[in-house]
Amino acid sequence: MVRTIKITTGCRVSVTELLDWDLKERAKELDAEFIEIVRTKRMYDLFRNPVVMMVDDSSLIRNKPVNPFASFLYAEYGGIIAGDVLLGIQQGPDILSPDDPEGMLRFLTERFPALQKGG
Repeated sequence: MVRTIKITTGCRVSVTELLDWDLKERAKELDAEFIEIVRTKRMYDLFRNPVVMMVDDSSLIRNKPVNPFASFLYAEYGGIIAGDVLLGIQQGPDILSPDDPEGMLRFLTERFPALQKGG
């Protein structure tokens, strides 16, 4: 099992477990055919780490609800993020699961009271 952070369209954040960290499992968790990796300066400044969001590449076309928190993290590009997202850490060309997802969860819920714990 691999654990990561999931942020839903309902502003709920949780540690979620995946059977494996391969693209197929991550796509399944997001109900996505293709995953896009999103990096922003805002996320780097917030986490002081190369945190990335994994998003459903076709979420807008599939009319998924807007994810307000993910859109906030993406705001510097003027777009919106729809659907649930997973967080990962970029290390070179690889995207890894967070080392301390519980700490990341705690940090997010303390820093952003609008985020509620639970999936």
